[in-house]
Amino acid sequence: MIDHYQAFLEAPSREGFLKLQEEVQSEADFCAAGGFVDQLADLCQGGRYEQMFDLTELMPFAWVGSPSAHLYASIAAQQMGCPDDAELERFLCETMLEGLLETGDGSLDHPYQITYLSDRQDLLAYFSLTCEKQHLVRSPQGMMDVVTATTGEQICFLLGDTMADTQLNDRHPVRISAAHPRLASKRLAACSPRRV
Repeated sequence: MIDHYQAFLEAPSREGFLKLQEEVQSEADFCAAGGFVDQLADLCQGGRYEQMFDLTELMPFAWVGSPSAHLYASIAAQQMGCPDDAELERFLCETMLEGLLETGDGSLDHPYQITYLSDRQDLLAYFSLTCEKQHLVRSPQGMMDVVTATTGEQICFLLGDTMADTQLNDRHPVRISAAHPRLASKRLAACSPRRV
């Protein structure tokens, strides 16, 4: 189970990330719209770092591909006086974000292939974009969530079957918590085909 995860961390690539996505999505407790990241965001916003830290210590394998989960784990570790753990989680956050960036360029022809609905927030935060409106589009590749930023720029996210059903039934809008800082450093800009 952990093989694709370790392989991707040792040699990040598009193919490795797509395999990791498949592995994570096959987990029994996988839920694309799950509240794990939202729960961490709420705890972070409330300054409840000890609870955050405890929750991230028990992070389900189904969430190892989430940049946000690792970002909040890093914040919690830093606040709890564990700088080595915080640095490791920052590395994992950036590596998962790098994997997401490798899946596409955000265009209609090459949308980002997201694992979790929160991945949309991560990529918008990375590009410093704010969602103005969003809509679902059927394409030959599958259901896409098209987000129009306040700048007028559009970013497309390919939703998996489970996510598309969730999106259609529950209409989860892009929600960026006030506690959600800009993800990753400028060293990731080189791996992105989009302007940062």
